[in-house]
Amino acid sequence: MKRTLLSLIMLVALFKIYAQQGNYTVLQNFTDAATPVYTLPVIVHVIHTGTPIGAPDNPPDSSIKAMISLLNSGFRKKQVSFGGADIKIQFKLAAKSPSCGSTTGITRNDGSSIPKYVSGGITNDTFFNASSAFEIAVKNVNRWPNTDYINIWIVNKINGNPNYPGGYTYFPEYNIASIDGLTLNASVVNGSNKTIIHEMGHCLYLYHTFYDGAYETTCAANVNCLTDGDKVCDTEPMKNVDCGKPANTCNSNQPFLIADAAKGYTVLNNYMAYSSCQYMFTAGQRDRMRNALLSFRSGLLSSDAFNTNAITMPAAACAPAAMNGLSIYYGVQLVQFNTLNVYSGTAAADGANYFDRTCNQRTTVTQGMKYTLTVTGSYGNPHRIKVFIDYNNDGEFKDANETLFTVYDDTGSKKITIPVSGVMLNTPLRMRVMADEPAKAPIACTLYGGGQAEDYTVIVAPAADVIAQIKNNAKQLLYSKVKRVSLF
Repeated sequence: MKRTLLSLIMLVALFKIYAQQGNYTVLQNFTDAATPVYTLPVIVHVIHTGTPIGAPDNPPDSSIKAMISLLNSGFRKKQVSFGGADIKIQFKLAAKSPSCGSTTGITRNDGSSIPKYVSGGITNDTFFNASSAFEIAVKNVNRWPNTDYINIWIVNKINGNPNYPGGYTYFPEYNIASIDGLTLNASVVNGSNKTIIHEMGHCLYLYHTFYDGAYETTCAANVNCLTDGDKVCDTEPMKNVDCGKPANTCNSNQPFLIADAAKGYTVLNNYMAYSSCQYMFTAGQRDRMRNALLSFRSGLLSSDAFNTNAITMPAAACAPAAMNGLSIYYGVQLVQFNTLNVYSGTAAADGANYFDRTCNQRTTVTQGMKYTLTVTGSYGNPHRIKVFIDYNNDGEFKDANETLFTVYDDTGSKKITIPVSGVMLNTPLRMRVMADEPAKAPIACTLYGGGQAEDYTVIVAPAADVIAQIKNNAKQLLYSKVKRVSLF
């Protein structure tokens, strides 16, 4: 029964993903001169079968680091043969764990006790691959919050095969936190196999260059390049063919258009093709990935996962209880406050009614200054939205000024003035964001429906530090000025 219910929840959420993905459009073009470089934290989970490090299903740290280096070379076009656009996104192994401990960015877990894993590996489709372990069972072994890290699971087999497919990934919009991330066969973990580049493209919302809106067997329509095919305007429609084809059957058998004049590369050389000569992303793909990052994986930019310094946590507070389970319709979809810009799913999609994000999602504000706080509920549904900050750090939210706002709407937004008195300065304080079902407004420790509560850290700097704080936040604020698309 639990498995059936979980499958239903996932099907509903996945339907939302595929039903809505056509509405996502590129909002901003990024010229090389104006494009900042973003570094995203990754955590690699090796799910081996009890074998020693260095075995085929338990690659050593050196192979994993070589894979990350190749990923960065592809996204930043750092090798001589790599062409196209510099995406100006790079990746780095995390240094801090979700519990604020140190990490190498690589975890290793024995998955041999998971039924069917040793013989069949992992699958996301047990109907066609009944001899493999369902992916949630495997990913439950080790999973870190997808708002703060890109999870990469290295497994022994996918669909019972240790070589093919090399991997798979989910799109970012309406993601399901329990499975979101890259899944890679251990056989592709090295410094030469480009599966990691291809799958990271999917993670940032790229389609295959031969995507046709269905089964990827025909030429895509090309009436509107932003909504047809792969939804990128500088990748010409193509069929799934390998390198060496002289003519494009999707363009009246004309020669493939040159996508990189300096190197003579065409769409056949694109990382999102299924070819043996992948060497480039296009400028259009760069824009789509960067906009997807800013819209749907923006928490990676405010994540504190690279900070190796010891930190102080806010005072402990109650963990909110939910009275109506995990809703598939309600939850905290987006929190925007100063440098925080964190996107997530419904309670069901995230697998929890409460998330304590105080370790890795932090922002510093200044006493007496005003900041816009915006909270968006899931799927555009009307929510009971309520926000608190525990200004005196007593572990409660009972003081008069600690309730920032209460609204009934799909989005709540208000200018918040940071108090000049009654607030602990230079101290991590707990901000609690709640979004629940319409019937009854939540209180600090209770969700009356099946919605969500999320906690963040806010540090209040004294007014004398205002100039220093503006300078400190300047770079972080670059990514927070995001225009979001209408999803409905």
